[in-house]
Amino acid sequence: MTTLNMPDVGESVTEGTVTRWIKHEGDAVQLDDPVVEIETEKVTVEVPSPFEGRLARILVQEGEVAPVGAPLAEFEVAGAEGTGNRQQTTDRSAAGRADGAEGASAGAQPAAPAVGVAREPATSVVRASRAEDADSAAGGLRRTRQHSPVVLKLAVEHGIDLSLVRGTGIEGRVTRQDVTRYIENPAAYTVAPALGEGVVGVAAKPPQTRAGAQAVAEPPTEPNLRAQQAAPLREQPGQPAGRAPAAGADDEVMPLSPTRRTIAARMLDAHLSMPVAWMVVEADVTGLVRLREANKERFQATEGVPLTYLPFFVQAITGALKEHPALNATYSEGGIVVHRRRHIGVAVATDAGLIVPVVRDADDKSIAGLAREIVDLGARARGRKLGLDDVRGATFTVDNTGAFGSIMSQPIIPPGTAAIITTEAIRRELRVAADGSFAARDVMNLCISFDHRALDGAQAGAFMQTVRRNIEAFQASQPVY
Repeated sequence: MTTLNMPDVGESVTEGTVTRWIKHEGDAVQLDDPVVEIETEKVTVEVPSPFEGRLARILVQEGEVAPVGAPLAEFEVAGAEGTGNRQQTTDRSAAGRADGAEGASAGAQPAAPAVGVAREPATSVVRASRAEDADSAAGGLRRTRQHSPVVLKLAVEHGIDLSLVRGTGIEGRVTRQDVTRYIENPAAYTVAPALGEGVVGVAAKPPQTRAGAQAVAEPPTEPNLRAQQAAPLREQPGQPAGRAPAAGADDEVMPLSPTRRTIAARMLDAHLSMPVAWMVVEADVTGLVRLREANKERFQATEGVPLTYLPFFVQAITGALKEHPALNATYSEGGIVVHRRRHIGVAVATDAGLIVPVVRDADDKSIAGLAREIVDLGARARGRKLGLDDVRGATFTVDNTGAFGSIMSQPIIPPGTAAIITTEAIRRELRVAADGSFAARDVMNLCISFDHRALDGAQAGAFMQTVRRNIEAFQASQPVY
């Protein structure tokens, strides 16, 4: 048997929801046939088959969630064993499958279910039948709430009872980040398990775990203090984490979509894990306004897309990134990764939530090229037609909040980047000219949030000065091609 695995759709995405099986058990499958539709907070995409054969067994049902790299289905591959049609481990699934190999044995037998514990609903994480290998390898761990193999591995290594760890994943699932935070500061990330609820834990482990002993013996470190300060943000007084507030007779409870749940988890994690600094500068865009007014009708007729201000903003920002590469970076504990290519994420508001498709190598494109690509990405984002490559790899993010009339905003930095800039509404106001006279000018604010672990205010300030200079350099007489 050969497995089809949950694909990797971006650095900040760790799991996806199976929304529809296009092929069914027993169906013949050709190379590149769409097999299954998955949804994340960034994209809904049909996953093509990388081989020819027959769909033998579906492992993750519609409505269930699976981590990146987890097996979704088993296939009988056409041809001899080991031929080119047999699926090999791909770049997109290698990381997830490696994690699974560490935490699970290929020949493990199913563990006996806990007596008297009800099964999780179908909308929990991974089917119980797919967790059996991890249970065996964990050496005595019992499973009734589903956890990924890497989480189980960490629990065994550090002697952690996962029933005590506050989960921030979908349906309250404990993620690898939750375990890491618990190891760092158990006091801030401990919750009492629900009465009678089966969880994954370490059998016969005393309540004082190794991590807990460290927390008692060692003085609080700066990361621990930060975690303690952040902990109240995760749970309102009197309301258990992950549980909906009581709805009154006049209230309506809107179910959380997989997209909304994942956005919530990602934004909370970004907000709590990054020390964010913020800055705003004002730019005189009178020349830009006149340039657009002089070209918008002809551009629409020639290109078939409207000429908005966003392509000009993106070009000005990518030009500034060339001069200030520290802004085009990602912070990690191993060092700050400075990206040589400039892939700009452009935030798009959709009915399903905020999606950030990526304009790749934006600095190599003209205003016309940027306009066409931004319009195309926006239309496909709103129609949920983006592909995997359309939503991953952003090195910097632009959010055109001015389209909603905003004049100042403080955005949350998307994970995997060091900064995000918002372009605010253009306003007609009086300004003092160099000779002391007053004149009506078109002005706007440019706001930036940046990760203070990767950048200092001087670097962000110099970058913003360059962005302002580039935007103010647009004049009515210049071409847009």
